[in-house]
Amino acid sequence: MADVHANLAALDSVIESAHPFDQIWALGDLVGYGPQPNEVVARLRSHKLRSIVGNHDLGSIGKVDLSSFHADARVACEWTAGELNDDARRFLEELKGSALFGDVSVAHGSPRNPTWEYVTGLQVAVPNFGHFSTQACLIGHTHVPCVYRWLGGMLGEDACSSSEPLPNSAIELGDDRLIINPGSVGQPRDGDSRAAYACYEPKTRVMSFHRVEYDVDATQVAIRRARLPDRLAVRLQYGT
Repeated sequence: MADVHANLAALDSVIESAHPFDQIWALGDLVGYGPQPNEVVARLRSHKLRSIVGNHDLGSIGKVDLSSFHADARVACEWTAGELNDDARRFLEELKGSALFGDVSVAHGSPRNPTWEYVTGLQVAVPNFGHFSTQACLIGHTHVPCVYRWLGGMLGEDACSSSEPLPNSAIELGDDRLIINPGSVGQPRDGDSRAAYACYEPKTRVMSFHRVEYDVDATQVAIRRARLPDRLAVRLQYGT
């Protein structure tokens, strides 16, 4: 899962939908934007968890300059910084920007630039295949589910294909090299307000993609109660 963004209702729905599972792999941006940073970190840590850090996590613990964030994101990071308890802050401070989970590479933004780069299309995806050595790399950051598959041949956009996986679909990793984004749990941006996540089965090397309804109203109420920017509440309704 990626980009939970302190949305506890969305996270709980994903956990319930995905159960049973062995581990949660969190691809960064556990906090930021949303109203429940401590609760989300605690809930994730109550399961067997492997996680990396995202740019909003770093912004919320003072590890990156917030001047590079847009206004709503900056306000949310500043609010989160004041809300984080010692345990949550310490946990986020210990996370790395990229890692190897089993035989899969993971990065928040991209293999080339885990903190900041958005893999938004073939032009960005193609050079990133040269920045990880495993067959597959999982990423987040864009909040949009996508699969980039290396087709081989000369370096260029025609060496790679992209597709947006449908809910309840699955792919076999096979022998192809892949960059895979499961979409966002806490703030989807593909026009579908449902929380997005994926399930990986190492034995069969199959990854399935899922969407699940959650209580958007509850998160919106919590955002407004915290006096976070209202646009952060409104956008959840539309998945934008």
